[in-house]
Formats: sequence, structure tokens, C-alpha cells
Amino acid sequence: MKARRAIFDRYVRALGDIEGIHFMPELEGTMSNRWLTTLTIDQQALGVTPMDIISALVAENIEARPVWKPLHLQPLFDGVQYYPHEEGWSVSDELFANGICLPSGSSMTAEEQNRVIDVFLHAIQR
Repeated sequence: MKARRAIFDRYVRALGDIEGIHFMPELEGTMSNRWLTTLTIDQQALGVTPMDIISALVAENIEARPVWKPLHLQPLFDGVQYYPHEEGWSVSDELFANGICLPSGSSMTAEEQNRVIDVFLHAIQR
């Protein structure tokens, strides 16, 4: 858990002050194991989509992916009634549309993480 939290913290230090990037918060009174490093982007503020960033990482042989696809969007649940969080707004849809999972394996080196950060930063430059 300590290694994964350190990886998360390094990403936050490198990317967290950029307008339009939001890391998943840690709720007061809790301690996340940070098994995954996830973030959301404001596509308008950054001028890119999550898939633009993911594609840039994949082009450099860096594995990244969108956050999990909500169950109600999967074929198995086609036709099943879905109850959003509020009328006209679904948290899970928003996270899926704007979320990215960055590499965060416990054995990841600082150099490997710096490479992810560099490619990420290059992908969001306009």
C-alpha cells in the first residue's frame, strides 16, 4: 500500500495543479490503498479527450485505460432500467466519459512514472 500511495502522490505533485485535472479524493477519516491511480479531466479546459491521452500513452508502450464502464452501459444490461443519481445526471457516466487509469503497479520505478508523466504532459499541450 505504501508504494502505491507514493506513486499516487507523485502523479498528484506532477499533474494535480493543472487546471482541468482532478484526482480521486480521499474522504475524510479514510485511507485509500490507492490500488489504482485514477483521475478525471475536463475535456473543454484541456482541449483533449481521455482517449487522446490514453492513445498517446499507448503509442509509447505505456498501458493506460478508461475507468470501468458502468454496468448499465454494458450489453448484458441492455434494456434494464437504470436509476441515475439525479434526474439528468449520472455520476458513473460522467466518470466513464472523463476518467483515466494511469499505471500504478507497486514495482513501478520513479523513472517509469516520470515517463508516464512526460507523455501525459505532451498529450495535453496545445
